[in-house]
Formats: sequence, C-alpha cells, structure tokens
Amino acid sequence: MEEWPGPRDDLAPDVIGTGGDSGLLDRWPRIRQLRIRRARIVAFPVLAAAAIAVAVLVLAGSHRVPASHGAPRAASRQPPRVTISSEMPGRVAPDGAFATGRADGQPWRLSVQDIAGSGARCQPAVTVNGADADPLFPGNPRPTPVGDPAFMTLGDSVPGVGFAFIQVPAAADWVWLEPKPIGGLMLGMTPVTVTACGQRFRLAGFAYPVAGTLRIHETTLASKSTPASRSSYTVPAELSDPRPTLADPQVAGVWQDPDGTHAQAASATLASGTAYGQRWSIRVGFGTAGDCFTLDTSYIDDSANAKPAQTSYCGPISTPQGPDTIMALALGEPASIGPGPPSSAGLGVGYAVSVGPGTARLTAQLSDGSVMPVTPVVVGGRKYAAFFIPGPRVLTWLNWVNAVGQEIAGVQDLPGNGYTQFQP
Repeated sequence: MEEWPGPRDDLAPDVIGTGGDSGLLDRWPRIRQLRIRRARIVAFPVLAAAAIAVAVLVLAGSHRVPASHGAPRAASRQPPRVTISSEMPGRVAPDGAFATGRADGQPWRLSVQDIAGSGARCQPAVTVNGADADPLFPGNPRPTPVGDPAFMTLGDSVPGVGFAFIQVPAAADWVWLEPKPIGGLMLGMTPVTVTACGQRFRLAGFAYPVAGTLRIHETTLASKSTPASRSSYTVPAELSDPRPTLADPQVAGVWQDPDGTHAQAASATLASGTAYGQRWSIRVGFGTAGDCFTLDTSYIDDSANAKPAQTSYCGPISTPQGPDTIMALALGEPASIGPGPPSSAGLGVGYAVSVGPGTARLTAQLSDGSVMPVTPVVVGGRKYAAFFIPGPRVLTWLNWVNAVGQEIAGVQDLPGNGYTQFQP
C-alpha cells in the first residue's frame, strides 16, 4: 500500500496537472429549463474556495447521468480530463463550510447547515454548495471501519467528479486516500469538529474522481485506555460512482450513505383520497436515503386479480434556501423519465414537493381547467405538499403562493415521472 504523509509531515501543495478550459461552467449544477412565470431558473450558489492545498489532473470516468431528470445517457468512449482540488483549512467558516475546493476551475464547498424550517426542531445536514443535503445524526455510528461516510455525484453537471464526507470517531486524527487507485490524487486531511443544532460532529470532506477506487485510511490517537490504531475501508463502486438502475433511475444529487439506521428518520402520509373508487396515498420518508416518496393505490383495472400498485422513488433533500424538489410518481404507463408533460395514457400521476419557508400553499392547474389547492404539511420540521391527478387529466401549471395569497412562481412542462428541481 502506498503511504500518505502523516498530519505533522510537510503539507505543501501538490499540483501535478492543470485542466485548462473544459467548459465546466456550462455544466455546473443547473435546473432543467422549464417554462416558468414570475420566477427564474438558477444555478446552485457557489462560493470562492480557499487556497488550493491538494490538486491533481486525472482521467475521470466516462459515466454520464443527467443532473436532475431524464433517461440515462450512453457512456462516452472518451473520458473527460478533470482537475480536482480539495482543502480542509482546519476550521469551520461562519456559513458552516468545512471543506472546499475546485472541480475543473469551479469552486465547491461542503457545509453543515440547518435544513429544517423556521420554528421547527433543528436538523443538521451536510450540503454541497448549499443544496442536496444529507442529514446528520448524533452518536457514533460505525457502518464502516472508518466511520459513517457518504458519497454523491452531480451527473452531467460535474461529470467525473464525486463529493464525500465522513463522520469519524472523536479520536480520529488523520484521514487519507490511497493515491494509486485514484489517478495519483494525494489527499490527506485532519478532521474538524463542527457544532450544529447543539450537537458536535467530527467530519472530513473531499472531492474525488469517480473513475478510481476509493481506499480510505484513518488513524486514531492513543489514549490512556487505548493505543493508537489505523482502520481502512475500500468503498464499493455502487456508493462512490452510483449508476441509474430500474429501481433508482435517477441518482444525481442523492447521497449514497451506508447508515441504514437513519435511512428513514421521519415518515408520514402527505395526502390521501380516492380515485376510480379506490383509495390512494402519498407518503414521505426522510433520512439518509434522501427524500423518498411512495404512491400507494389499488391497481385500477377490470381484472379479478388486480393487486395494489406502488410507485416509489428517492430524490435529493432540498434546503430552505435552495431549489424545491418536485417528484412525479406515475401510476401505470407511461412511466418513463424524461422531459415533457405526462401523457393521458397513464392511470394517473402523484406529485410530492418539498417546499421552502416562503410557500404557504401550491395550486395545481389541470388540463380540464380545474384548479386544485394543495396545503403543505410538516414532517420532521420540513414542509411537503402532495396531490394525485387521475388520468386522463394532466397537470398543466404548478404555482407557488405565499402567506398573503400572492402567486410568487409557477412552472409547467413538468416530467410525468421522476424528480426535477425548481427555485421559486
């Protein structure tokens, strides 16, 4: 195994390549260009990174995944050249940032912030550039030998690059990646203690090339009762470089977190009703698996052996200041993920939306001219709204309304299945 310097060795910047102009600015996280009114589509906010501590030119993997929604694209035969840098400055910034860097010249940051709504119980989480959260929970979870790691990619927005953080034990002194399996990336860091929501978390964070194999090593300090030790963990590719599957056709922005204990830390029924004489319900499960939504209903057909149908997907966890996540859950055909409104050929579509603090309700305008008001409910300190539209009617506009009844944003041409993100 190739050794990495310890925390008291020389940590001069190790820059072994430069990426040139790759056009990443045009690929940085974006929301799909929807038809909107009184709102604008925005790129996720970014902050300038601190001085580069570690950087490397690597050949990133050729995997391509849409940043929000859409069918998986074919892999390119020519992997892009990507320059990745990571730094942990040893302190926590006022905005909660504990790790920063650049991906092909564009800044990124990992921060800890409260993702619960105003007045709700505080919920700390790690975010990338203020969006796409992974909740943190107290205690000392050890799903792996190095602690509780989590990994996330942004697909076509930042191709070939992954982001990771590790919640390490309190005694962890030094974390480093084995360079050879990741194109020679020399990356070592001292974890920092982040205090959020009255709780303390020991964290390390970094960006990495998804084309390689992550081998993480960790040392702990000796104490009066225990000697110094070292632990290692080889990250499975399905965590460090997740690919779309039939069960999870979208993975961009969703953290891959092995902490199954908090996969669904909070859950509730968001909406329920009847359609075609059958009961339906939409539920949310919030936790380290993401915001997971499930549409349950009796399958609507004429056969004697009809069985209950269920559609379930997990999407990114939104933040109060970030874009809202809109999940469409198609019942029956068509169930493809892609641009454009749902077809009337399906049995219906359920929608679940994570809404920000400025939204008092949603109004759904349907193809027959009717309007459906939707009032959000609070689950785990976060606001969600959900509704079901039986076919052949389809959603034409979805509008955001504030507390004084003013429409603040609206969007149309939402996909008929899968998730997208929208900034009201």
